[in-house]
Amino acid sequence: MKNYKIVYSLLMGLVLMVSGCSISESISSSSDSSRSISRSSTSSSGPEVSEETRKAYVNDVSTYTEAVAESAVTADDFMRGLSKIAQKHGISDWESYEYTYKAIGQGLKEAGIPKDQVKDLPYLNVLISSNSQRLDWIKDAY
Repeated sequence: MKNYKIVYSLLMGLVLMVSGCSISESISSSSDSSRSISRSSTSSSGPEVSEETRKAYVNDVSTYTEAVAESAVTADDFMRGLSKIAQKHGISDWESYEYTYKAIGQGLKEAGIPKDQVKDLPYLNVLISSNSQRLDWIKDAY
């Protein structure tokens, strides 16, 4: 499992470098926390996916968010990264998927971003300004 985390971290770093971002801190996986997020709610908006797909997706989004949490990633780059992760898992409507935001919240928490600062993160503005429920879902993960 540890090798998977290292390989995944390297791949995410490559994705970020290609999109013009940099990672200033190492990535640590939050699979236990991601499992608790994926079990935390049975009602969600967005696509219907299997439990296994949801867990893997939540873990990947959380890890990605943690990696870029304190970087200078733009909103467009952040959303492009989320879109690539969703595509990898066969999730077409990730912007409407509750677990996207819960995973973002978990990644921010793991990165040490205080809950009260989430609304001020520039790369989240586009996502949370269009739907206040999304900010609630992000904060639910703390």
